[in-house]
Parts: sequence; C-alpha cells; structure tokens
Amino acid sequence: MKVLIAGGRGRVGSRVAELLESRGVEVVPGGLADGVDYIEGTRVQEVLSGVDTIVNVLNTGRFDEEGAVSFFEGTTRMLTAEGERAGVRHHVLLSIVGVGEGDASEIGYYLGKVAQERAVKAGSLPYTIVRSTQFHGYIPVLADQHTVDGKVLAPRDLIQPVELDELVALLAEVTLNGGPLGEIEIAGPERFRMDDLLRATLAASGDPREVVSVDGDSAVDAMVPHGEYRVGSVLYPIRGIPVAG
Repeated sequence: MKVLIAGGRGRVGSRVAELLESRGVEVVPGGLADGVDYIEGTRVQEVLSGVDTIVNVLNTGRFDEEGAVSFFEGTTRMLTAEGERAGVRHHVLLSIVGVGEGDASEIGYYLGKVAQERAVKAGSLPYTIVRSTQFHGYIPVLADQHTVDGKVLAPRDLIQPVELDELVALLAEVTLNGGPLGEIEIAGPERFRMDDLLRATLAASGDPREVVSVDGDSAVDAMVPHGEYRVGSVLYPIRGIPVAG
C-alpha cells in the first residue's frame, strides 16, 4: 500500500506518517517542504505516482474567508483531479466537527473547511471525511485567539477536546481500511463550557489573563457532535473542570 500524506510534515501528518510506516505502509510526505505545491500543481503528479490513498491534512494560516476558501477549495480540487488521473482509490480528508452542517460559524477558516468538504464530495474520488473536535494541546492557542486587550473573551459554547494521538490512530485506521467510509466524527470523552475550560487551563499554567464569559456568535452546540461519533478515552489533563451536560 502506498499513501500520499498531503501535509505530511505537519503536526498531524507527521504522526500519521510515522504510525502508517510502523504498519508497513509506504508513505510519501507531500507538502511545501517537499517542493509540492497543490495550488500551482508543482510536483503533484510526481508524488501521486502509484499512490492508493491520499490522506489530506493540508492546513493554512489564513483565517479570512477569501484566503481560507481559496486554499482549501483549490488544493482539494487539484488533489482530486490529479488523484483520479493517477488511479487513486481513496481520499481521506481531515475536517472539523461542526462544519459539515455548513453553517457552524462565520469565521473564515471554518468557511474554508466547509468549501473543502463540498469539493471532496463533488469530486470523483471515493472519500472518507474524518471530523475532529479541538485537540487537547490546541486549547491554549484557542485562549490566545479569544484574547482582546489582555482579556480572554470566552463564550459559554460547548467544547469536547480530543487527544491528538487518538485522532491520528483513527486516520491510520481509516487509511488501512482501504475503502471509503463516508463521514466519521471523533471527540473526547468529556464535554465542557469553553469559558470554564479556558479558565482552568490558564490557571493551571500560571497564566494571569482574566477569562470573561461572553455570548457566542453561533449556536452553543455548534462545534460538538450531534449524531454518532467515535468517543476518545483520554481525559483532558487538567482535572476539576465542571463537565457540561
């Protein structure tokens, strides 16, 4: 089995690559660091040669709608078109819990992921979309993103963080399965309110920033699973946080 990991040098992709290689899979890590550009098409045909499955964990730092949509939609269309030409049989896409409904958030990045999912579904390759909640290690970054004038403005939205290694294991499992599985979601075993989670996380690290509870811009349950999903087993490392519902 030969797998192209689009974004294979990144935080998620590198771990998926390591796990798949330990299972005897031939892995091609295709990203900008490897000279592969999925917007311009540079080296895409080359890295797809002989590939059975694409694992798409490409990411961008663009959070504006125009930039995010352009990146996620453009790279996905490129991978789909060139993957079909190369005889790829399965496209595995990493996405985010909540964006599958198409209206979870007005944040540009999430709109980009909505466009990416639509591009995968409209494409010719059989696909599996794996949607994940936020990683445990991403929670401090989430606090930074909600910081305004030195205060963390956190909504009472529900959040259900998952351990990254459990997502990596699921991506590897789906890849090794060899065939399309439609849509799968994964979330951690505990559900919190975002303001409670950020407040406890900052306190545990000695971060003095005040967390202020505010009204959210979207539905309170927009970013947690609504239907069936894979439940992780690893608890959030900081204990004593009130569990929501």
